Order: sequence, then C-alpha cells, then structure tokens
Amino acid sequence: MLFILLKSTRSNYVLVFILFFSTMAVNAQQKLGRVTGKVVDEKLAELPFVQILLKRSADSSTVKAIIADDKGNFSFEIPDGKYLIELRMMGYTAGYSKVFDIAHAQSESLGTIQLKPAAKQLAAINISAPLPFVERRADKLIVNLNGLGSGAPIMEVMNQLPGVSITPDDRITLNGKSVQIYIDGKATTLSSEALAGMLKGISSSAIQKVELIAQPSAKYDAAGNGAIINIIHKRNYKAGLNGNVYLGGGKGTFGKANGGLNLNYKGKVYNLLLNLDYNYNKYFYDSYIASTFFDSNGIALSQSTTDIKSTRTNANYTPNLGMDFYLSKRTTLSASVKPGFQTFGRNNTANIDNGIAQSQFINLVNIRATNFSSGLRLQHQIDSLGRDLTIDLDYYRYGNYNDQDNRTINLNSFSDFPSLVAQDRLFNVYAFKMDYTHPLGKGHQLEMGMKTSYVNAINSNFYQDSNAQQTNLFDYKESISALYLTYARTGEKFSYQLGIRGEYTNGQGEQEFGKERFTRSYFQPFPSVHLDYKFTKNHSLSLEMNKRVERPGYESLNPLVRIISSNNLQQGNPALKPLVAYNADLWYGYKNAFFFGLTYSHSIDDFTSISVPLADGIISTLPGNADYGDYFTLQAMYGKQVLPWWYTSSNAILSKRSFKGEFNRVLLESDGIASLSATSYNSFSLSKNFSVMFLFNYRGKSVDRTITNRAFTYVTAGIRQQLLNKRASIQLNAMDIFKSYRNEYNQNSGTLQQLWRNQFETRMVKLNFSYSFGGMVKNTKKSNGTEEERKRSALSEN
Repeated sequence: MLFILLKSTRSNYVLVFILFFSTMAVNAQQKLGRVTGKVVDEKLAELPFVQILLKRSADSSTVKAIIADDKGNFSFEIPDGKYLIELRMMGYTAGYSKVFDIAHAQSESLGTIQLKPAAKQLAAINISAPLPFVERRADKLIVNLNGLGSGAPIMEVMNQLPGVSITPDDRITLNGKSVQIYIDGKATTLSSEALAGMLKGISSSAIQKVELIAQPSAKYDAAGNGAIINIIHKRNYKAGLNGNVYLGGGKGTFGKANGGLNLNYKGKVYNLLLNLDYNYNKYFYDSYIASTFFDSNGIALSQSTTDIKSTRTNANYTPNLGMDFYLSKRTTLSASVKPGFQTFGRNNTANIDNGIAQSQFINLVNIRATNFSSGLRLQHQIDSLGRDLTIDLDYYRYGNYNDQDNRTINLNSFSDFPSLVAQDRLFNVYAFKMDYTHPLGKGHQLEMGMKTSYVNAINSNFYQDSNAQQTNLFDYKESISALYLTYARTGEKFSYQLGIRGEYTNGQGEQEFGKERFTRSYFQPFPSVHLDYKFTKNHSLSLEMNKRVERPGYESLNPLVRIISSNNLQQGNPALKPLVAYNADLWYGYKNAFFFGLTYSHSIDDFTSISVPLADGIISTLPGNADYGDYFTLQAMYGKQVLPWWYTSSNAILSKRSFKGEFNRVLLESDGIASLSATSYNSFSLSKNFSVMFLFNYRGKSVDRTITNRAFTYVTAGIRQQLLNKRASIQLNAMDIFKSYRNEYNQNSGTLQQLWRNQFETRMVKLNFSYSFGGMVKNTKKSNGTEEERKRSALSEN
C-alpha cells in the first residue's frame, strides 16, 4: 500500500533522498572537534541524567541538547567556534561552564562541573532563577509553565496563556483562531468532547511547556486553517518511579466526576509510561429554533418553531501505555498503545409548531464509541552536532455505533409514529512519516521530510418504521502524499525560517443508494515564511506568512442524514471543496510580556454552514463553500508575573470577517462588523501555599459568514491550597458565577433564516485534588503521523 501511495510523486521523493544523502556526504567531510565533561553534585558524587545544553557564546542560542549518561559523563562533536555549556537538573540550580574555543577540530575537556542544590524558598519568593515565562521563536511562542497552575488541570491553565481562550463549552481558540491540540508533537486522536475530558484530567504539574504556533510552518501538515497548541510533558530524567494521582468532582444541575493515575518509571535501558484517565459528565443542552421561509423576492411564506429539551450523559475512559527503549546512547525506539472507550446518552423531547399543526418528537440516543491508536517511533541522533533522523509509523481506528429510538406524536390527530435508526461510523487511518534535521553551522539548519497516509471511512444508516425500512452506505477512501523542506537561521538579532511543502491528495467516495460516486485529485504547494528581528533585548518584531488548506472533515463529506428533531436534520456535502487560505501575521513584542499584532487571512472556497428547506417543512443543515472570506484582527496580549504574588494574562482582539457566496440561488455578501473580545486572568498568592484566581471573558457581537453571534460574558473564580510540601493541592472553582454565558445566533441562508438559542450547563462548582509522588532511585556512586486525518475523523455532537 505504501508504494502505491508514493507512486504518483516518485520523482519528487528521489530528489529529496538525493539531497538527503548528498548533505550527509558533505557533512561527513567536515572535521569536527570534541568537547567532554563530567557532572557531580555538591558532595562530588556522580550526577546522572543531567540535561546538557551546548550554546554559542555570542548570543547564548542553543546548538544541541543531550542527556548525560548514568555516571554524569557527556560529550559533543562540534565544528570550530566559541561555545559554553549550560547544565540543568530538577532540584539543582543551573550550572555553566567557562567559554571555550574549538579551532582546527581540536578536543576540549571541561573537567568536572559541580551542580548545587536549588535554593530554598524565602517567604513567597524563590530566589533561584526559572526559565523565562515566554520565549519568542521565529515560528512560535514557547510558554514555560514554571509551576504555573500548581497541579490544576491543563485545560484550566491554558486559559491563562497569552492569546488562548476557552469557552464554557470547551471551544479552544488561539488569537481568535480554532486550534488543533498536539501532545508531545503529535496530534490528538479524540473527538472534541473526549479531548476536553482528557485535558481536564492532565495535571499541569506534569507539563514542562506549551508551544503556541499561530502560523504552522511547512514542517506541519498543510491541513487545517487554524493554529496549533503543542503540550510538552516533563521528561523523567531521574531514574526510578514517579507518578501523580488526581480525583475531582463537580455539581451544576447534575453531578460530574473525573480521576486518574499517571505513572512513569525510568530504568537504564527503558522508560515506561502509564496513564489512566476517566471523566464523567451529566448535563442539559436545550435549544430553541425559529425558522422563517422566504421566496426568491424576500417575501416571508411561513414560520415554524422547535423547542428542544435534552439531558445528556458522557463518560470517557482513556488508558495510555508507552515505552521508550534505549537501543544505544543515540538511538531510541518508542512504542505506544492508546485505546479509548466512550459512552454517550441523550434524551431529547422536541415540541414543534409550524403554524398549522403541533407535534412532539421524542429522541432516545445511545452511542458506544471506541478508538484505538498505536505508533512506533525510531529516533536516531547521527552525531552530537544535531543531525537527527526520526521515523514514525502510526495506525488509528475509530468506531462510533449510534442507536436511536424515535417517536413522532401529532398533537392534533393524536397519532403516534415510532421509528428506529442505527448509524455506524468506522474510520481506519494508516500513516508513515520521516523527518531529518541537518545543522549547517553558525546558526543555520536544514529540515526535510515526507509523509504518506491512507484513510478509509465507512458510514452506514439503517432506518425502520411501521411502513418500511431502508439501508444506505457511504464509503470514502483518501490518500495523501507529502514532501517538505525548511531552511532556518538563528542569529543574535535576525532569525528566519523558509519552508515549502507539497501535497498530493486523491479521494474517492461512493454512496450505495443511487450509486452516486465522486473522485477528487489535486496537487498543491504550501510555502511558509517566518521572520524575527530583535531591535534590542526588550524589543522585537516578527512576520509570519503561509498558505494552508482545510480539507473537509470526513463527516462533512458524508451525505447520510443525522437527526436533530423530526423537522431539523444534519448531513454532509460530498460536493464540498477544500478551503485554501493565505495568511499573514505581524507582531511586535516588548520584554516577552507585551505583544501587539495585526493578522490577515484570505480564504478561497471558504467554509460556511447553510440550511436548506426540504419537503413538508423539513430543514437540513449542511456545510457549503462561499466564493471567498477575509478575516482581519488587531490584537494586544500581556502576560507577566507582575509581582511575586501577582500573575496576570490578558488579551484583547478586535476582528472583522467578510465573505461572499451564493446559497439557495441567492447571492449573500457581507462586509461584517468590527467585533471586540477580551480575556483577563489574574492569580494572587495570599500566602506561600494559598492562592485565588479570577477569569473574565467577553465576546462582542460578531458576524461569522452566514451567522450573526450575539454578545456574552462570563466570570470564573477559584481558590487553591497546596499541601504536603507542595506534593498535593486542592482546588475549588466556580464557573460562570453569574450565569451570563449565552450561545445565540441568527443564520441567513437566503430563502431560509433561523434564530438559534442554545442553553447548556455552564454554572457549576468543581473540586479537584492532585498528589504527586516518587523520586530518584539512587545509582551506585563512587564516594524523550496520523495528525490531520485523526482530527478530520472527529464526530460533532448534534
């Protein structure tokens, strides 16, 4: 199968591998020097597994990072130049070597470098210097948590990061854009609701840093016209067992619960990771829909209303097992297995009035979902200079089995019309990926790689009532082959990254009923440019530009109907074309704390949602393509530890979206309106172990293509107490205190206009407990690819 996928772009792969091996050959002729050293503790005992960073003395930029062996020894092979070594170890203050000069491929011994225990806290101030809270790179913003959140769920901590916003219904945005969540460099495999449950179960104490990538480079899949948030776990550099256990509960209208266990054991030749996460949520979700039908001249013909009351339950269980095998000092083989189990229940009652007759629709839904992902990763450090080869092989399977028991009761004639619906969704994804990194010296670096994937999505519907039964099937197959190349330079003042990615896509869909088929094949290049200039230590300017594609989700292409009520349906659109976007961001930064930015995005075949009137007053909502869409934003962000006891993260976004498209034979065009949104998070440490926090969120009225959203605001507050020498924490949060969150919008589809008012459980109280355990096991001493496809397989909740 792999050779079939590569066949269409075989010549391109040959060129890449010629370049790959030629650069290796050139580098093989380069003579390298060697630097060695040894790390000891305050008692001059060997200190194993210390993080060693090789830095240029001119600008302190990192050239390469390695881990010392179990006896504290380390070595680098490096070209001529002036360098220094930085050493990091949890529980110790950072250490530095002298500046040394490598010339004529000579060897340099740094001898023994001693690390001292970290300073103890005095009052509420830690006098040891942590990493900077925010680090600016040419292509991303890196946020080092440095204990931020003190064990709170990472889902809540992300609301405190620059430009990140999370609504009460768990929609995550970065700088106003939708996001794809990555965990340790790989896209998550879960649906949006299961993902939210997982993020609520991950303790922030297990996270080292979060990468905010507003404009992904050519290295990432071109799919998705949004941003990427990459959550990086702490690496267990210490040998032995470490872990974390957490438990939580909440109460709104209904109860909630979550809990889990995280274990990490590191030996000399392997590292074992086990995560067990569970999340349960019961809540209400009510909707009111008012629909008005118009003729082509804009004259109203009829109206109908649907009032839906719904109670829902959702339970997620997501175990995860991973293991790293250290085949040699430079080669690691990683294997992971992540099964997932989800149950979802929905009890709907919809009262429908079309002005002539009234009816009631009762909808009982039972969903069982399973997902299974497995992966192999081989990472080989070719040398200590930074040449690195990574190979990934991944498989992902998702099954969703939906059974519905429906009753339509006509309240005028008192007739009862029962029906049964069974809807099954099955996705299989196979992916192979290879990445190569090649430093060229003096801050220059080349990266190249390839990826190929194959997806098979099978969707089936079975419908039965007292008069008939019907079966339908939609089968979709898709293969994507990609190559990329990036060239980067990191300088004292000016840094840049240039990239190009090419992707060939072939998709085929077939619907059994009516024997409808479609085939779509296309090749597209995706360039990216990232520029960063530091005027001074405190002032910087960056420019990011790229081209992206957002392919329709597999469910968006599926024409089989999903039921909301007896007169409101949802379905996909096989004619939906990919969205192609051209993006540009310009950002000014001050002291890595204040950022001011201008962003612009132009989308061709822009996605939107339209409602189409069918026979007998039935309405079907489905995705469609507009001719184009334009999106402008003006943004300001500020995040800083203002005082030892006060941390703040605030941002404001002024945005405007315009679009043009034809729907239901009516031309729709909008210049949009200027919309203001703002978020402010503030945390105050009232003592060494006790803190309070407040989160304010405002979203102004906005126009999003065919939809006009109404304004809303909400406030969340919480307290946190740390216990047992900060190994444990208890946190109490009150969400949406004033019950002011609103989800209301008007949708204009030409001959049909609808008002939607959605209300769900947002005001609640949650209590979480977290405890970390484990430590270092002393050694004998002498005196750390199916990304885009998984995201597109996610099913949205009706």
